[in-house]
Amino acid sequence: MHAEKALLRKKMLALRAAEPPEARRLRDRAITEAVCGLDAYQSAHTIFCYCATAEEIATDAIISNALVHGKRVCVPRCERPGEMTAREIQSLHELIPGKFGIREPQADRPIISPEEIDFCIVPCLCADLQGFRLGYGGGYYDRFLCQTSAFTAALCDFSRLLHTPLPREATDIPCDCIVTERQVHSEK
Repeated sequence: MHAEKALLRKKMLALRAAEPPEARRLRDRAITEAVCGLDAYQSAHTIFCYCATAEEIATDAIISNALVHGKRVCVPRCERPGEMTAREIQSLHELIPGKFGIREPQADRPIISPEEIDFCIVPCLCADLQGFRLGYGGGYYDRFLCQTSAFTAALCDFSRLLHTPLPREATDIPCDCIVTERQVHSEK
């Protein structure tokens, strides 16, 4: 199982690296619009959203939209290997480089318990039509998502939305929907 996931991860990283910058910008804009148009997003009071690296689907516009609309926004902070907390932010300017080069809030920002979160936006390298996602192998999001009943949306390039099931383990948590630049796919 781990070898199969590792091979798929390597393939998806190569596909992602080959994306032209202009295509990325157009895709990211379309995904942002789709997320912000979701009923679950619009009705959510507290939003949890990953902070994208340069290669991932951008989330700054989603975070900014949530802040402008008065939503409580929290983003991940890596604490120990495999463990992250949700920390409240008031501005993107509060983020600093953290583990793995990912922007995160400082340690003094308030922790938001997973039970308080209404809507989670999570990254993925690829996803399947059943809502399962392939991440980077650290298990951070699966460990976090099993603590919340929030609506979960994974952001995925349409070209990496797989029509065959991903290899999965008992600890893998499916998302409520997969948001691509072409469609929002939901099993629920």
